[in-house]
Order: sequence, then structure tokens, then C-alpha cells
Amino acid sequence: MRWLLPLVLLLVATATASAQQQEASAGRPVLICVDAGEAGLAGKPPLIAGFVTSRGARQPAQLYINGTVIKTVGIWEANSTKPQVQNLTVLPPVIKGLVCFPPGDPAPAGRGLYIEVEARGRRHGVTIINATEEPAAPPALPLEYTANKFKIVKGRVAARRAIREVATRDSAQIQPLITPQIEPLSLITPGPDLFEGFSGNIAASFKLAQTDHYVLDLTQRGTGEVCARGRFILPNGTSSFILSFTQATRAEVYGDAGCLLLSIKANITDADKGRLLASNLILNGSSMVAPGIHCVPNPPRPWYLAYADLGKWRDWNKRVDLEICVPAGVGGYGRYYIDAFIYAVVPAKSYAEPFAMESPGRGTVVRPPPGASQLYNGTYIAVPGFTPPPGYVWGSARANVVLKTCAPDAPSSVNIYWGPFYIGAVTRTQGIDGCWYYVVTPAMFTGAFDTAVAASLYIGGLIHSIAVGPFTWDVYSSGVTIQQMRIEGLYRPEMNARSSLAFLQYNMNWGTYTLSGFMSIIDHYSGTTYYYGDKVDLKLYAIGDSYYQPQFAISISKYERMQFHCPTVEITVEASSKGAPVALQLMVSMGTYTEGGNSIVDLLVGFISNMVDGSIKWASKALGYISWVAFAVDVVRAASFVGVRVDKIGGDLKYTVSLGSLAPDKIAIDGATLAPAIEHNASVTFIIKQVKMCGVVYGGYSAYLDPTVRLISQSNIHLFRTFTCGKQEIFTNAVYTAHCDSTSYG
Repeated sequence: MRWLLPLVLLLVATATASAQQQEASAGRPVLICVDAGEAGLAGKPPLIAGFVTSRGARQPAQLYINGTVIKTVGIWEANSTKPQVQNLTVLPPVIKGLVCFPPGDPAPAGRGLYIEVEARGRRHGVTIINATEEPAAPPALPLEYTANKFKIVKGRVAARRAIREVATRDSAQIQPLITPQIEPLSLITPGPDLFEGFSGNIAASFKLAQTDHYVLDLTQRGTGEVCARGRFILPNGTSSFILSFTQATRAEVYGDAGCLLLSIKANITDADKGRLLASNLILNGSSMVAPGIHCVPNPPRPWYLAYADLGKWRDWNKRVDLEICVPAGVGGYGRYYIDAFIYAVVPAKSYAEPFAMESPGRGTVVRPPPGASQLYNGTYIAVPGFTPPPGYVWGSARANVVLKTCAPDAPSSVNIYWGPFYIGAVTRTQGIDGCWYYVVTPAMFTGAFDTAVAASLYIGGLIHSIAVGPFTWDVYSSGVTIQQMRIEGLYRPEMNARSSLAFLQYNMNWGTYTLSGFMSIIDHYSGTTYYYGDKVDLKLYAIGDSYYQPQFAISISKYERMQFHCPTVEITVEASSKGAPVALQLMVSMGTYTEGGNSIVDLLVGFISNMVDGSIKWASKALGYISWVAFAVDVVRAASFVGVRVDKIGGDLKYTVSLGSLAPDKIAIDGATLAPAIEHNASVTFIIKQVKMCGVVYGGYSAYLDPTVRLISQSNIHLFRTFTCGKQEIFTNAVYTAHCDSTSYG
């Protein structure tokens, strides 16, 4: 390896000095920007994505466009006399101002609108597409999110043309997405059709053990390289994957550093026959300082994407051996922290299950007190807590958002945003009661949600708010009723076919539901307002031979900005088989836990999301939520000031969770095995019949379990863990791959 040292040092010098290679200033990466009107994009919808060509390879590129500022009031304090009004930067309804992209070669990158920009004597090309057409490409973000982190280089359009023919091998692999037909505005009912006949594309997002805030110690390596490694499988039909470095990635080295210099390569093997398909395949990126050497910004802004084109081997089951290395002689004295997700869109068949997210419940009325008129005028109502699950089925999402106001001068239309992404304008309709209604249709929502899923799952699941407005003070004083705010869809939490032994040995994750409720109580003696609220995540999952007997897992965390939990959370579960109700019983003891258990894999996973900073905070703090696994109950800590009681009411089980004022902010409850009193091999539909918290009532969510997969599971196809274990990894001993615990995979 000694021969490599002079070469690498030369590359580092080149990376520092060469404007042609890095085009950076003081460690800041470059963005090439052009006027939207000159590019022919002004007035177009903002859901766009882009690709560039770098050293002859096509790769997704993060686009930025000028945003617009809206004022929001969080739903949790919507009736306060002194709400915190935030100015948030979002994508505008139509593109305006600048359109920016990372430097690329002056060559088209597949079909789309090709724009060639001349800046500082060089030409850079970008291909613009509709973001809904390519799940691998991140949607555009507001330039204001991160403009101070880049060096902005403005240019002029030198060429512009539509590319109608597919120009690259990878773009030729884009196929129409196949998703099940879903009836709008009704909860998805799982059953044999979805379980046996499903075919669709799912968004995979997972970490490897050595991409989870993994430390590369540069002080102990001598003259050699230091690496993070991992192995995973992608099924046939997958033509690419992305390694997305989060903002937890950073360099802590002597003298500081503007970027982490990394070599990122992969060996690709036919997983079925063991035949090597590619050796040392170089992952491409938008900030490469030399062939094979990435300059990953320190920290990434908002992420850094390394892209692998697997189009040559699309029809193989592919084992990927990934290697992220600091080459010999590079990096200085100190540490690199590697934190990255694998993101891919992969085809899946055989089954899908529903997910649903609801907040803040039916009938919540926003009617602030009279003294707050100036604060509320022209604001949007922001409702947080809508996070797509890994394994999201592309094209399946729909929304049921219904707002009502009886104000005589209600606006003719209101805007809907999901995070920074503009969904559309909703025109008012008048009901027979004379009041005005704003209804978001499923078709309006799906495209925006699909593109936002990519941005969310690049970093493992970014929590976004839904914002609706603006409303005038006259409307607020009359009251705005949120009659419904629900996002639902299909997801599939792993990639295996039903014939895989994974269905015998693994924790199969099924229906997942996120529900939120809150309330405020005014102490009339002191005038103090106390806020109560919770976000409740419910999960049904099954293990191996007890496939038709799921475990029931519950996560309870304080709702955004709440002081206290809801005093009680009640959850009632029922079951049916072939349309007939069946009785449930609790098989083993339960457990109630809090953070800190060593036997639970990432039970409370913290995802760092600093996409935005300063006052524009969609999600600028650590986000904690459950990584759903099989609970190992022996060494975790019990949660104090929390009580759980289970009563059998007819054939139903009713969980009553009592939460004291000193209960931990985040609680995990192992609800034990729910055993139906039916024949051994019968299919079962488990139903979350009712959830009550802080006066809000939900219900009617179901998950279908079919034990026939246990009977046909005989092929050792892929032995890897599910996305929702938190990490996904292949290990040599098949016995250990059946477990999802930190002793094997931490």
C-alpha cells in the first residue's frame, strides 16, 4: 500500500487547489444557478427533480429553487393567547427566481428537459424531470434552507432542449410503477387480495451496522486505510441504490476540515449463484475531487448522495459488499463519523399491509381568544407528526383532510403543504349547513407525498407537518374545525417473497398506525394553561411459527411542545376470521420500558435532521420514535410512573395506560401475544377497534395475517433483517439472521 500514499496525497492537493475539480471556496461546495425564466421553468409546478452526468455516469442531483415564506401556528397552541408564530420557508406554488444544481458535465443525463449553463468559462448540464417519475431522485428543496452553506455561482443558459429518447442504460430501466387499485376516502381493508396478489414498488430505507454513526479512527491506522464495511441484498428488478450521508456525518480532525475525503466502492455478487458481477464498483457523487474520491461536506447539507448504477445486473438478486474508506494518507489526525442510510426503490410481490397516520382527530376546533387577532391573521395551521414508513408502496398514499368554517368571508381557496412541499390549492365548497368546506382529494395528495417520501427516507424518516391556510382573523374568530386529517397508504416492511424462510424465522411487521391527541386546561385561579398530548404508535407484528399470533407493540411519546402526557390512553383490540368475530386472549406477561435497554435494537432511534436552521425549522432537532422489533424484556429498564392494565371485554382486549405527571417522555409497551381462539391455520384480521386519548377517539384500523405463508416458506432466498429493525445486515450464520437484537447486530 505504500505506493498509494504519494498518489493519494497528490489527489488531496488536487482537491484543495483545483477549481476545475472541486469548484469550491473555503470548503463550501458549489451550486450552479440560473434564472428560472431563462431556463423555461418559471411558472411550472415545483415538484421537480434532476440528474447530472459526472465523469460519464448518470446520478441524481439535489435541486434548489427560491422558496416562499408562510406564517404558521402549531395546532397544539392554536387557541393560545400567545402562540409561537413561525416564519417557515416552503416551496412556492410555482417556480420563480433561481434554479440551482450541483456542477455536472455538459451532457444530458437521460430523458427530460436538458439545460446547459455557462458559468465562469465552463459549461454544466442538468436534466430536469417531474419528481414523480423517478423515485431515486430527490425533489427540489427551497434554496433558503441551505444557501449559506454553498458558494452560489450564477450562469446563463447556453443550451436548452427536450430529450425524448432514453440516453443512458440506467434511465432505460425506469418502468411504470404497478400499485394496487384503492378506493378513495375509505380506510384500506387488508385481506387475501393484497396478501396474495400484490405487486408494487417499495421504498427501502435502512442502515448497516457500520453506517450507524460509526467511528473511523484516523489516529491508530498508521499508513494504511481505515474503512466501514457492510453487506446487504437487493432483489432482482433493482437498478440502483443510494448511500445517503446524514448530517450526523462529520469530520473531527486536527485543524478542521471542509469535507470528509472518502473512497466509496462496492463488490456486486449474484446472490443465488455466488458469481462476482462487479469488483470495486465506484459510487458516483456530486462532489468528487478525483476518480473514486468523494469530498463529503462536513457536515452534509442537507445530505450527501453517493449513487450506484446497477442497471447491468437488474435481473439478478444482488449481494452488495459496501466499503467506505479513508484512503491511506488522507484525513489528518482525529476521527470521521459515518452516518448513512441505504435507500433504494425495489419491486415487491405477494403482500402489502396498511399504515395510517391521524392527527389531531375529529372535531378539533381552532378558535383563538379575541386578544390574539394580530398574531393569527394570515397564518397557516400546522399539524406535525406525519412520517412515511420504510417500505412505503410507491403511489399508494392518499389523504383525507377536511376543514370546515362557517365564516361568511372564508377564502375561496387555501393552500396545503406537506413539510416544504406544495401539494396544491383546495377550493371551498358549501355544505347544506351553509358552512364552507375544504377537502383534499386523494389524487391531489399522492404525487406530492411520493416525492416527499424520497426526501424523508434518505435520512430514515423525517417527520413533517401538514400546513393549511392562510386564514384571516375573521375566519379564526368564527372557528376552523379540523374534521379529518389522515394520511394512509400501503407499506411492506421487507423485501422477501412469501416462499422465503424469512417468513418462518423473522419478525414480520404488519399494520402500523400513528395517532395524536392533545388538550389544554386553563387554571382559572392562576390563568396558567397546561398542555397535555401524546403521539401513539401502534404496531402488529408476528414471529416465525406463531405467524397467526401477532405481538402488539405500543409506543407513547409526548406530543409536540406538550408539558404532560394525556392522563390515560385506552386501546381496544378485536379480531375476526373469515368475517366472524373471534375471542382474543393475552398469552404472556407484558412489559413497559423506557430508553436505555441494551437488548432492544434501536428501540428509540434518534434521527438527526438539520435540513433547516435558524428560524425555519421543519425538523431541526433530534427526532425520536420506535424502531419496531421483537422486545427482549429481560434487561431493559421498566418505565416508572406508568401503569398498564388489560381487561377482557367480551372477545376484545382493552389496554388502559395510565401516565403520571413524572412519566418518561417516551415509553415502549410490549403488549404481549394476542392469541385468537380459532383453528391453528386460519387467517385472522386484527382490528384496532378504538383508541381514546385526551378526549380524541380513533378507530377502525386493521391488519391481515395469513398463516399459509408459514406453510409454504421453504426457500432460503434472502437472509437479512427487515427495514424496520433499524439496521439491515447479512451475517454468515443463518441462525443469527433470524434475530433482531443488538447483541448480534448492534
